[in-house]
Amino acid sequence: MRVNRIMIFVSVILFGILLVQINQTNQLKKQYMTKQADYKKQQVNYQTKQTVVSQPNLQKINLSSSQTRVRQFIDLVQNNKATDYVHLLPDYTNTTIINKLTNTLAPSVQNVTLAHYDVPVVAISKQWQDKVDYLVIAKSDVQSVAWRVTYDVTNQKVTDVARLPLKGVFDNEK
Repeated sequence: MRVNRIMIFVSVILFGILLVQINQTNQLKKQYMTKQADYKKQQVNYQTKQTVVSQPNLQKINLSSSQTRVRQFIDLVQNNKATDYVHLLPDYTNTTIINKLTNTLAPSVQNVTLAHYDVPVVAISKQWQDKVDYLVIAKSDVQSVAWRVTYDVTNQKVTDVARLPLKGVFDNEK
């Protein structure tokens, strides 16, 4: 009788240990899966960093060509009528950006009748992976206009454009 009780007690303890081990195995599987996913993400990040670091000349060439395209884009926007954007800008951007520019500039500004704009400044504001934010200044004899242009280096297209206010130049005038 005493042996039976001892056997039951030992089997209950072993059963409890077995349940704890099974529970820990499930938790360890979940942890393993999350760590494996994190590892894969880190590998991809490492490979892209290696590409950027190992090919700085390629990055420099891409940025140089993208600066040229952004300069040409703003030159076309500033020196042509808004109604002509549909024909002039498809190589540089998508129809959403063309419509945005047409709707914001057509009612109020006729750039062609005012003056010819030069684009002396195309500066990198931010760069992340394949996208670059540029600050672009277009100048004429009458005024200067600032633009923030987001450019996708991979697709070679302008993905966003916004006209920025220039402050401080004519604050004293009333």
